[in-house]
Amino acid sequence: MIRRNIEWHYNIPYASHRGGIWERLIRSIRRILSAVSCEQTMTHETLSTYLTEVKRILNDRPLVPVYDDPEQLETLSPNNLLLLRKPHLHQIEINLRERYSRQWRQAQLLATTFWRRWINEYLPLLQTRTKWTQRRRDLQVGDLVLVIGDTYARNNWPKGLVVSIDPGEDGLARQAKIRTSKGIIIRDIRKICLLEGVDD
Repeated sequence: MIRRNIEWHYNIPYASHRGGIWERLIRSIRRILSAVSCEQTMTHETLSTYLTEVKRILNDRPLVPVYDDPEQLETLSPNNLLLLRKPHLHQIEINLRERYSRQWRQAQLLATTFWRRWINEYLPLLQTRTKWTQRRRDLQVGDLVLVIGDTYARNNWPKGLVVSIDPGEDGLARQAKIRTSKGIIIRDIRKICLLEGVDD
C-alpha cells in the first residue's frame, strides 16, 4: 500500500457526526428498516431472506464510473468490491409448499417496500441543493448519471450518459439529453442524479 501511495484516514471514535454521507445513509437505512419491519411477524428464515435482499439493494448502488471512456455505462458498486466480481441477479423458480411460499412472498414484499422507500430517501441525498450563494458542481457533458423515474424494478439503477445540456438564462444546466441503453431521452435536472462518488 505504501508503494501505491494509499493512505487510510480513520474516523475519530465516538464521533459519528463526522462520518458525513455514510452516517446519513445509516440513519436513513435504520429509519426505513424500522418503519417497514416494525409491525411484521416474521420467522427467522423470512427475516434472514429479507435482510439478505436489503443487503443486496444497498450494495448494488452505483458509486462511480468504472471506465474513463464516457461511452461505457458501467459503474462500480460496493458489491463489486465485496465479491471481487460483477454481481449477477439470478431468476430462480420457486416450487415450495404453501407455508414456505407465503414466507418467501412476505420477504419479497418487504424487500420491494424497502426498495421504494430507499429510492425516495437515497436519491434526494445525491441531489442536495444548497443556497444560491454557494456554487456547486454543475452537470457536464460526459457525466454518467442516474435517471430518476417513478417505477423502477427492484435493484434496477437506470444509468445514462449526458450528451448535451440546455442551460437556463443564468447559464446553469436546466435540462439534458441523456443516452441510455434504450436510446436518447430528455430530462429536467431534477430528474437526474450524479453518482455518489463524483466529486463536487
